[in-house]
Amino acid sequence: MNLSLPNTLFGRLLLGSLLLLGLFFGVLGYIIDQIFYDNIVSTKQEQLRLQNYILLSSAQFGEGGIELPDELREGRFDTYESGLYGYITDEKGKILWTSYSAHSLNIDNALLNAQKPEPGKTEFQIGPHYYSYHYSVLWEFIEDKPQLLTFTVLEDNMPIKKKIAAFQQQLQLWFAIIGFTLIFILLLVLRWGTHPLRQLAVKLKQVENGEKSRLEGEYPRELMGITNNLNELLAAEQRQRKRYHATLSDLAHSLKTPLAVIQAELESNNYDLPLITEQIQHMDEIIKHQLQRAVVTTPYKLGETVNVKEGTERLTSALAKVYASKNISFMLNISDNAQFKGDQRDLIEILGNLLDNACKACVNTVKIDSNNNNNELVINIHDDGEGIPIHLRKQLIKRGLRADNRDSGQGIGLDVAWDIMESYQGHLVIEDSPLGGALFQIKFPD
Repeated sequence: MNLSLPNTLFGRLLLGSLLLLGLFFGVLGYIIDQIFYDNIVSTKQEQLRLQNYILLSSAQFGEGGIELPDELREGRFDTYESGLYGYITDEKGKILWTSYSAHSLNIDNALLNAQKPEPGKTEFQIGPHYYSYHYSVLWEFIEDKPQLLTFTVLEDNMPIKKKIAAFQQQLQLWFAIIGFTLIFILLLVLRWGTHPLRQLAVKLKQVENGEKSRLEGEYPRELMGITNNLNELLAAEQRQRKRYHATLSDLAHSLKTPLAVIQAELESNNYDLPLITEQIQHMDEIIKHQLQRAVVTTPYKLGETVNVKEGTERLTSALAKVYASKNISFMLNISDNAQFKGDQRDLIEILGNLLDNACKACVNTVKIDSNNNNNELVINIHDDGEGIPIHLRKQLIKRGLRADNRDSGQGIGLDVAWDIMESYQGHLVIEDSPLGGALFQIKFPD
């Protein structure tokens, strides 16, 4: 048993949606966080560049070397431990000037001298504790020769880290609120979307318990095919059950007469053995016929189709040998789209019985034509015999005519064929054929 997934369709949809939602918020959160971080860093880089230019524009050469005014345009340089620090170093890494804010700062010289840019170039670095911006310039008035000086601005990055952490917390809070809101909405949507499935399950349970005989109610388009096919199966099963009951009833009723004759003969002192034998054979025929009626027809099978032309060709080939003495001419005009939706054996049983009757009744011609028109399969079987009188046509297809009531040659097979057609909701009509004999027309819904 697979325990990695919920055992319900609702649970699987919910789990899949939650995983997708988590992935979406994870990616979205990462993108927003990176955009915010990159914006903070780029803004800080621009700020340090401007503050570096303030130092550069304020610097001048004096008797004691590089000098800057006591009060700079950026007040934090003159504020003790303000978090913004300025330095000027020479090409050997010697500190020539330090802002007042950095007098008590124990700064690592490696931070000031690492990766110094080329003259006229800048370098922005992000360290574990400071943002740093370096600008190198050739100063031409020191000891009458150009000297490489590096102007460095450092800023404590702890406030930025706190700002980023606060933003991340706020982002997580909003994502949590939005996420739980979406999950609640998702639950409502999934419950609404799977309601037809739960309704179908309830209806199926009612059918299983015998409370309903078919699936009722309106269902979405995606479920209509399933419910229609299930109703077809249920209807076929009900027809099959009725046929079994009818067959048992017919069998019991049909056996009464021959059993009564046998019993009467056995009770007499001088019973007629040939008569008893005849009744026993009659009973055997009745039992075979009723069993055939009960089991020959199978329920409607979903998705199964049979090519009418192929089955008809095999039957006419066999019947041509059976009735070789009549030299029957079989005329076939069967469309390639003529497809029977059901069991091949049922189609063969129907066509076999009707074609056999046509071969018996014809002079020398039997015609079969078939096609699919207007969402139904139509099969016409003609013969050039004497035809069937109108007053006998209804009697031939009358339901409930038992084998013990039939005259010889009346056609037990027709009764079986009718049972099969009825299980497929088919119809049989007997008309006059243009050939002069009878026309048996069969129609099956597509």
